[in-house]
Amino acid sequence: MSGNDERQIATRVERRNGRLHSIQEVRDSAGKLLSQVAKPLQVEFQGDDIAQLVAGACALAIPIAYTEEVWTLGSTLSSGRIVLVALATVLSLAFFVRSLFYPGRNLHEYRFEFVKRVVASYLTTLAVAMVLLILIEKGPFDDLALGLRRAVLIAFPASFAATAVDYIK
Repeated sequence: MSGNDERQIATRVERRNGRLHSIQEVRDSAGKLLSQVAKPLQVEFQGDDIAQLVAGACALAIPIAYTEEVWTLGSTLSSGRIVLVALATVLSLAFFVRSLFYPGRNLHEYRFEFVKRVVASYLTTLAVAMVLLILIEKGPFDDLALGLRRAVLIAFPASFAATAVDYIK
């Protein structure tokens, strides 16, 4: 490149239509704008993300909720194991969310949004699983603990589908 063809690339974050975007601008040596690319940053958790989570959770929760293996496993696993499954789900989900939504970003800056997204993803998926179990009478009202145990098992794979659909939108 000759001295006259030098280009300057600058990146900034800007809010457009209520969402944060990464704006990359390319300028020539005189400062004239040559191109601009705006890419949405998915670092903020907003209301429409809930609909995406529900849709994604249903994609895996529905077929899994209808399996007798989950019903049996939910009634035979110890409470300690169920807690471990829930903990493993949340930790794995946190890693998955970090990889998808915050790659290369200083997580400290978006810590609250990160925690909000992980908690909302898990609780939304757990609620979807519980509602499905109640609808098919495998999350009985007279034994909500059993229904919750089964929902925790369903939420493990369904939470990843929910988060993937939320990311794709």
